[in-house]
Amino acid sequence: MKNTKYGLNSLKKDFPNDEACLAFIFDTLHSRKCSCGGEYKPVKGRKQFQCSKCRFQIAPASGTIFDHSSTPLSLWFHALLVFSSSKSGISAKNLQSQLEVTYKCAWRILSQIRKALKQDDTKLRGDVEIDSAYIGGKRSGGKNNKDIGKAMLNKSIVIAAVERGGNMKAQIVDGNTAAIMTSFIENNVEKKATSIITDDSAVYVRTTKTYDWYGVNHSKKEFVRGDIHINTIETFFAHLKRSVRGTFKSLSKQHLQSYLDAFVFHYNNRYSDKARFASLLGVLLQPVK
Repeated sequence: MKNTKYGLNSLKKDFPNDEACLAFIFDTLHSRKCSCGGEYKPVKGRKQFQCSKCRFQIAPASGTIFDHSSTPLSLWFHALLVFSSSKSGISAKNLQSQLEVTYKCAWRILSQIRKALKQDDTKLRGDVEIDSAYIGGKRSGGKNNKDIGKAMLNKSIVIAAVERGGNMKAQIVDGNTAAIMTSFIENNVEKKATSIITDDSAVYVRTTKTYDWYGVNHSKKEFVRGDIHINTIETFFAHLKRSVRGTFKSLSKQHLQSYLDAFVFHYNNRYSDKARFASLLGVLLQPVK
């Protein structure tokens, strides 16, 4: 059976110290052979490699999220492992405790990671489930939902779509209207070879005219009809809401999209801990935009 696990022991073997982390970054982004015929070797005591012949130096972490950070690379890689394995998210307070750093340092590390995990432009196809939900905010609806109106003002509307057996997309939107839903679907879902599956909300009636559309009538207590259901996307939203309440307590509208991007990244890389960690490293070694 192929090994898909990747934990602290594996991390220590692959990246035992800062030098090993820096060497990995260099080898991922550069060649050890210089164009002059020399060979790049690490400079002792510095985060740089120098050519043995022309003496040209390269700082491999330059332009990445590791640049201009006084935090040791070994702690950065530990944080990446923790983030990668925390499918329900991790708070800055928790990371602070694990790394034994300041809260400000832990918050910055997590913020930098999430900012790098923006969703790509690849469109979903096949059987695609779509739903929307209200996420975030500090206020609850209160007893018998008596404060539900005030509570909803602090929440954000999120539309999400999932390709069965494939990837997903999730995005904060300004409202739950047919026009907004149409825009989301056209930007994220292929028209050819695609079946859209939703509930019976009125926002889909005009939206799905140019797509093959199937729906379940929740208002009549219909939740599954053969393979027509939205259980996959509802499961994602349920997991997201539990994670927000249990891990983060509340999320502001300002930062919610970056948290959504992180949850989408975990979902899209759900099959292997090892592959997910490698994918995360690959994303974070791209130049910061």
